[in-house]
Amino acid sequence: MVSESLKKVDQAELLWKSIARQPEFQAGAFRLNADITIRTFKNQSNKFLTSERFDFIIAMKELLKPIADLENEKIEYLIFRTYECYKKELAYNDGTDSRFSIDIVFQFIEFLCSDSPKEDIAQLLQRETSLDKKEVESIIQHIKAFNKLGTYFNKASNLKKTIENGEQILAATASAFPEITWLALESMFYLLIAQYALATKYSCESLLRGWMKEYGFDENQYVVVANFFPPGTSLLEFRGKYTNAIRSLHRIKSEQRPEYDLLLLRSIGNYFSSWIVRVAHQMETDYQMA
Repeated sequence: MVSESLKKVDQAELLWKSIARQPEFQAGAFRLNADITIRTFKNQSNKFLTSERFDFIIAMKELLKPIADLENEKIEYLIFRTYECYKKELAYNDGTDSRFSIDIVFQFIEFLCSDSPKEDIAQLLQRETSLDKKEVESIIQHIKAFNKLGTYFNKASNLKKTIENGEQILAATASAFPEITWLALESMFYLLIAQYALATKYSCESLLRGWMKEYGFDENQYVVVANFFPPGTSLLEFRGKYTNAIRSLHRIKSEQRPEYDLLLLRSIGNYFSSWIVRVAHQMETDYQMA
């Protein structure tokens, strides 16, 4: 779900996804029909969806033990991980866990292009922000997952095919990044769909003109930013061009660095992010209503 989304989340589907992403399921150690299992969760919600850990374990054992080709101890470990995964999804949905936002990607780019390129990025983020080590590691993992999802879009012959294979792509990514919620991955997926869909209609020049109008900038300010995005630059190239622009400015000695240029670049990054989020949110809403 996109960070600002009002999407209604189905708890039974979240629990199903929490099971389906587990390596035992991926490896075929047990098989469940998605529709039947989700219906079971809904019909027995007090056992599965709203129960405490002990009751959840008992109910899930009854469901899995007859069909799982696993030792009892391994079944218990599988159920424990599923429960923790499900609770994490609920926390993400309730907003008690940090949600992924594309803004984080552009903030991360600036840290990567900072004056201390040889310093470990995790240590740099901890020093320059109020985040602790666990939060920093989570951000880095989320960005890696976002980039991983992006590779599926880059390799695909067309956007429609990628969307059609969305569940499989998300499942593979969820397996590779077990600490990241399905909802966060789904959010990333919609953001990437929005970016690729916009790139079929608009260029970076369109983005810059919209930014200039939205923020009330003039032609002089437009030219400053446009120098970093040559005519014909695709929206799919925006992040790379943005990174190069930030890096080139950071290479200038601090006393000579044009801070106003940096300010303009940050504002175009913010505008790009908000544009992508708006479109992703609309796509997610349309999909839910379909």
